[in-house]
Parts: sequence; C-alpha cells; structure tokens
Amino acid sequence: MGIDYNQLLSGKVLAEMGNEVTYVSKDNKRVENIKRGFYNADEAMVIKSIGSNSSIGFTSNMKEALSTSNMCFISEGYKEENEEDMEHVLKLAKDVGANMSHDMFIIDRSGISHSRVEEIKETIQAELEKRNARYSFEIIANPNFLRA
Repeated sequence: MGIDYNQLLSGKVLAEMGNEVTYVSKDNKRVENIKRGFYNADEAMVIKSIGSNSSIGFTSNMKEALSTSNMCFISEGYKEENEEDMEHVLKLAKDVGANMSHDMFIIDRSGISHSRVEEIKETIQAELEKRNARYSFEIIANPNFLRA
C-alpha cells in the first residue's frame, strides 16, 4: 500500500525477483494517471526502469489487490514516528482486516516501533471479527525491508 518513490523501488525489486506486485493507493486519479503513463519525475524514473517481463499492477481497489496476495506491505506513513502517522497506519490495518479474504502475512514498513505491532494486529483482528472471518495472519515489523 503506497506509491511513493521508495515504495516503487521496493516493489520493483520484488517484481524483478519474480513476484507479482500490485501497488494500492486510495487516490484513484493518481492510479489511473499512472496506468495511462502520466508520472511525476520520480515515478517515471522507477516505472520506466521496470523490466517488461516483471508483473506489476496499480489499483485503488484494496479488496481486489488482497484477493490474490499472500503478503501485504503497509508502506505508507513510514517517514516519522508520530501519532498522525500511527493513526494512518492503523486506518490501513483496518482496511486490510475489512478486505482480506484468506490467510496472509502483513509486513509493516511504517517505521513505527515494534511496540506498535500489537496495535496493528488488534486492529486487523477486530475487523475480521466484525465479519465473523477466521483468517490467520502474522504481522512482520520490518521498516528497512528493501528500503531504497
């Protein structure tokens, strides 16, 4: 989740390793622009360097993206540790819990301390319980994973 420069670079590396990568952003206009080939300078530098044999997609539909994913990277909001960033990460965690449809790993790249992993886990679990869904998931805190 997220489409900034570092997130694009991390996804590029994962795709070049043979993984299917779907970037998710709630900004539908931005996603549609990227799909049409309209990028800012940073996006262009990364997207145009992605090999044609790499499997990369862009969407604003989280449910669709999670439907075939084994891993979900929460990458937005990792620049600083403050309450606003934590609220944003928890909102994304809530969205994951509301939309996941099978067991998966959730990788927290937010840069927020390990002590917050439980809050993320509790948030996802609460959403699953609202739907009476019983999916297994693990939260992996790794803010430096493939950081560009």
